Amino acid sequence: MKHRSIAGSIAAAFAIIAFVGAAGEATAAQTPINPQQHFAGLVNGKKGSVVVDTVCPGPVTKHRYGPVQKGQTMAVAAAAHGSGYTGPFSQVYSWFQPAPDGTQPVILTFTQYGAPQRISRSVRVPCNGTGEAVFSSCPYRAPCAFGFIPDTLKVRFKNIAATPSRGGVHGRR
Repeated sequence: MKHRSIAGSIAAAFAIIAFVGAAGEATAAQTPINPQQHFAGLVNGKKGSVVVDTVCPGPVTKHRYGPVQKGQTMAVAAAAHGSGYTGPFSQVYSWFQPAPDGTQPVILTFTQYGAPQRISRSVRVPCNGTGEAVFSSCPYRAPCAFGFIPDTLKVRFKNIAATPSRGGVHGRR
């Protein structure tokens, strides 16, 4: 029993270290987002260039949009030297670009660091291709005060429902 407790503690410590390392000097605990702070946006716990799985069954065309695979997350981490800066604001919004023509993207609102939110299946992104995850203390397309800096991550959307079949019909050769 004692070994399981130690193993569980070690696993939790590695998870915290991995989260802190991914955000570059980030805080892993849930703490309030305040004005004049640097932050880093995270998609699926990662910073930088990330992959977002999509579920678009059937033929995929160049400009087709679909839902993200369930269980994926976005989060904001406080960072001593993060790419984003809250400026005068005390929350961070996140969304994916591009959004389907004529629509506003689904937006997540963060008021705490270290509090991941699931990406809703109502979010529509390109089935395959590239885009961006934007983390900004200024709401989408809102006129904002001077001083905020968004953190924008490069995203590769990967359709996991359009896997090529192996060996013909029903997987038989």
